[in-house]
Amino acid sequence: MGVTSLVESSAVGALAVTIVALIKKRLSWKGMQEVLLETLSVSCMFMWVILAALGAVHAIKTLFLDYGFTKWGILLIMQLSYILMGMFLDDTAMLIIVAPLYVPLIIQLGFSPIWYGILYTITCQIAYLTPPFGYNLFLMKAMAPKEISLSDIYRSVWPFVALMVLGLGIVMVFPGIATWLPDLVYAN
Repeated sequence: MGVTSLVESSAVGALAVTIVALIKKRLSWKGMQEVLLETLSVSCMFMWVILAALGAVHAIKTLFLDYGFTKWGILLIMQLSYILMGMFLDDTAMLIIVAPLYVPLIIQLGFSPIWYGILYTITCQIAYLTPPFGYNLFLMKAMAPKEISLSDIYRSVWPFVALMVLGLGIVMVFPGIATWLPDLVYAN
């Protein structure tokens, strides 16, 4: 509802869980230590990823800009990298790996970060439909009749992938499709 930020909401959630554990007499010092160590571990992992990415941001900017790519060429390379990574990784892993690298570059190139987020979302959905490890392909296999093989599903998704690529192209050419509502909301 926008009352709090994500960080504030997570803090409220953590406090609420702690209070419930205390009320139900399931809160122990050993349990608190385990939770705190796990939290520290995850936080440190994210910090190392961000620190590594900060150094890589300069390298990526130099690589793309020194080789004379246009801003649209750089954008296409980014989208293709998402599709390739999406064949093997989920969207959260991709976001953690490349957002610290790509978002500063997108801003420097003069693109809207909101528009780029929409492109990222569309590209993730394309990746979810592409073999060999498209997550939606395995979901379709689980829901399909037994006589439908995974290779049948692989062959059947290409028209949908083509439509999504066409949609991605349209949103790239006409950014207003993705940004008109946020522009309308935030203009007030």
